[in-house]
Amino acid sequence: MRTRYIEDLANIRKMEKNVSELIKLSYDRFKLYIENGQKNNLEEIIDLDHDIRQYAADIERFCYDILALQQPVARDLRFLQMSIKLASTYKRVSNHIAQAAAILLEFPLRDEEKDYVDAFIKNQKLMNENGIKSFENNDNELALRTIEDDEINNELFEDCIHYLVKLTKQDQISPMELSEKVLFYKYFERLGDRLAKVADYTTRL
Repeated sequence: MRTRYIEDLANIRKMEKNVSELIKLSYDRFKLYIENGQKNNLEEIIDLDHDIRQYAADIERFCYDILALQQPVARDLRFLQMSIKLASTYKRVSNHIAQAAAILLEFPLRDEEKDYVDAFIKNQKLMNENGIKSFENNDNELALRTIEDDEINNELFEDCIHYLVKLTKQDQISPMELSEKVLFYKYFERLGDRLAKVADYTTRL
């Protein structure tokens, strides 16, 4: 019975790593869209959202089953509690990426905007990688560095808003596109918060 319990905990870690890899794939598709402008990349991101949310829901159910059947304590209990929170966070991360992709289906990126989004993606892919790595290895130092990296997202968001304000003053953007683009960049700012939250769970283990 104990062997099965240890295997179950290990399987949860594998599932969490797999979800993180799917998030990475979503960012890769965004990167491809920036490079080739093909909307099928955005559509694939939206399709991935369903898979990621389903996978995360499976993690939640698995954790609840272990909590009910094994009644873990101490470190294992904290791990399962944080894993449930992590799964919920990954669902939100996936949703934000999909919502951002949906906006671009109607309002494509201008050339100047591609640099901003590329910088967001570069930083957040690293946060995603380091966040799950810190959680799985209980690396508190890496977790704290990952949390600090969210400041890059905040600075980028401010730069994007300033850029949109400039377009507005020059009458180069419609009110509808303006509102959607503000929301688009807000999704990326929130993505940074969510990915920092993954790292924050490490500090609670």
